Amino acid sequence: MTDAQLKKALGELELEQHVIDQIGGAMVSRASLFIFGAPGNGKSTITERMALLMGAPIEIPHAVAIGDEIVRVIDPVYHKIAEGEQPIDRRLVRVERPVVTAGGELKLQQLDLTYDLQNRYYEAPLQWKANAGVFVIDDFGRQEVPPMRLLNRFIVPMEKKIDYLDLSASGRKIELPFVCQVVFSTNLSPTELVDEAFLRRMAYKIGIGNPSPEAFGRILRYECDRQGVPWDEKAIGYLLNNLYGKKPLRGSHPRALIARLVDLANYRQQPPRLTPQSLKEAFDACFNPALGSLVEDDWARPAIG
Repeated sequence: MTDAQLKKALGELELEQHVIDQIGGAMVSRASLFIFGAPGNGKSTITERMALLMGAPIEIPHAVAIGDEIVRVIDPVYHKIAEGEQPIDRRLVRVERPVVTAGGELKLQQLDLTYDLQNRYYEAPLQWKANAGVFVIDDFGRQEVPPMRLLNRFIVPMEKKIDYLDLSASGRKIELPFVCQVVFSTNLSPTELVDEAFLRRMAYKIGIGNPSPEAFGRILRYECDRQGVPWDEKAIGYLLNNLYGKKPLRGSHPRALIARLVDLANYRQQPPRLTPQSLKEAFDACFNPALGSLVEDDWARPAIG
C-alpha cells in the first residue's frame, strides 16, 4: 500500500500528513488502532475507508461444523458478495473484506457464540464475522459494559491472534484465529476511559484534531461544489469572524451548513447563494443558540453512574 493509495481511499477527508502516515502504518501492519478526538472530524469515515485497502476478496464458509454442532458464519449485513465467479465448492462464498461496526449498543454477549435453541445452531460472534477485515468498536465508552471490561475481552486475542469461544450447549471450548484489525474509536477523553497499561497494548494511538481555518475553508468549498452552490471567497471570513467566534471548528460542519442553506433556498424556490443572511440562517439551524455551551465543549464527558 502506498501513500497515494491511502489518500485516494480517504477521499475528500482533510487530514494532516502525520495522521495519514500513522493510519498507513497501522494498515500495513494490521495492528490495533485507537482513534480519538472531538465528534464530527472524520473518525468513523476513516474506519469505513480502511476496508477499501484490506486487500482482495476472501472466501468464507456459510457455516462450520464442530463435531455435531453447527456455527453459522455468513451474515448478509457484513458480508457483501464479491463480483466475479464464486468458488466451485458451494460451501464457500467469495465476499468483500468485511467491516463490522458496533457502537454504543454493543453488549458482551455479542462477542460470544449465541445458541439458537429453536433452530439448534450457533450464531458466530461479531469478531468472527470481522475476520480478515476490520472490527470497529465505535463510540467507545458509551456502552453499558464498563470500558475496561470490554477492553480486557480483547487483550489476549489481540496479542496472541487467537480467540477462545464456548459452545454453551455442549460445554466445549474452541480456538479461533483472530485475524481482524481492531479499531477503537471514541470522542471521549482517553484519560477518562483507559489506563496506561491498555494504551501500551494499542500499537497506534491517533488523535484526530479540529481542522485549521484553511482546511475548514477547503471543506466548505468542496461542499459548495458538490451541492451546486456558487463559491464566494468572502463566505469563509464571515463564518469564522462573525458566526463562529471561539466556537471550535469541526470537519463535518461545512456539509451540514451547506445542506441547511440549500434546504432553505429550495423552500423559498430560490437558487442557493452564499450571503450573510443565508449563512446566518443555516448556522442558526445547525447550532441553535439555545444549545449554549453544548456545542463549545471540545470533549464530551461520559455519564456518571
